[in-house]
Amino acid sequence: MKKLLATLALFVLVFLPSLAQAEKLVFATATQSPYIISENGQLTGMDIDIVREICKRLKIEPEIRLLPWTRALNYVEHGKCDAIFTPIRNEEREKILYYSSEPLRVEKTAIIALKGTGLKVSKIDELKGKNIGVVRGYTYGPEFDNYQEVKKIECDDDNQLVTIFAKKRIELVTGDEGTMKYLCKKAGIESEAVYVLSEAPAYIGFSKKLGEKGKALADKFSEALKKLKEEGFIEKVQSKYF
Repeated sequence: MKKLLATLALFVLVFLPSLAQAEKLVFATATQSPYIISENGQLTGMDIDIVREICKRLKIEPEIRLLPWTRALNYVEHGKCDAIFTPIRNEEREKILYYSSEPLRVEKTAIIALKGTGLKVSKIDELKGKNIGVVRGYTYGPEFDNYQEVKKIECDDDNQLVTIFAKKRIELVTGDEGTMKYLCKKAGIESEAVYVLSEAPAYIGFSKKLGEKGKALADKFSEALKKLKEEGFIEKVQSKYF
């Protein structure tokens, strides 16, 4: 009897902890404030908060790896990571990813002004003659990239762009609407989008190396995302950063 109890105790100690462990998924992503923020070795941001909440509800243990974007895509393509957030859908990525049908968010590239300027723009020609801050080497879509009737003031990055914008050295800037709003808030100013150049839904994608499991995960994450939106969780998270 004692030998039987000892055997059962050994089984509990050795096997039950492993059985109780949550499923683990390795996610790849890249920094983009306020969606993915890395500060003092800690990962925060809107996308991080949402992905972690979904994983919590699905009893998944997430490991989030911060990588350059091209490497993140490469890792998911070759099965070195299980999933990635937040890619925009295109034909090339369809070959390597199962997408959640529900987008995590919508990326908007916009022309940004200081709040209260009263500027209203209904078409790009209404920007003619204005100075607009841009990040050197970035593309903002063909409509803006090919428009020659504005003076484009180049900066090294979004932070520098917002610094001179806050000092009113330029009237307008362009970039991701969420990123600009977040950086402006940090700089102590309020901004608003006066013209949207483009918008595209961004998703959570799962490696096709996972096979049917990847399809199933895409469906589960979509349902969880819908639930979070219905509950107002997404709006609550956004209010932390804007």
